[in-house]
Amino acid sequence: MRRVLVVSLLVAAIGAPAAFAADPTPADFKNAAKYCKAVRDSKGFEAFATQYGTNKNKKNAYGKCVSATANAKAEKREDAQDAKATADCKKQRSDDAAKFTQTYKNLGQCVKAQNGKDDDDD
Repeated sequence: MRRVLVVSLLVAAIGAPAAFAADPTPADFKNAAKYCKAVRDSKGFEAFATQYGTNKNKKNAYGKCVSATANAKAEKREDAQDAKATADCKKQRSDDAAKFTQTYKNLGQCVKAQNGKDDDDD
């Protein structure tokens, strides 16, 4: 009886930290593929397939996870780039409003120019 109790306590002690471990976050990993592998390992194949799989047999879960994670990271980078460009343009406008107005029609054109986008690309 004592052995069963000790073994039960050991199993609970080993299993408890894994149950309370937080899911990995994309920022913790170098790329989306490594992040998705970590999520798949932490959640298990079935839960991972249920969360990310979209076809009948849920076999495309890994690809969907990588794609969604990579796209989210790219959007975050673009947002940061736009925020920096906006801040730079506002500084230019406050430093010399006449020159800013002469160079750019408005703040939006300045941001496009800062990001290397042409008006023709719209």
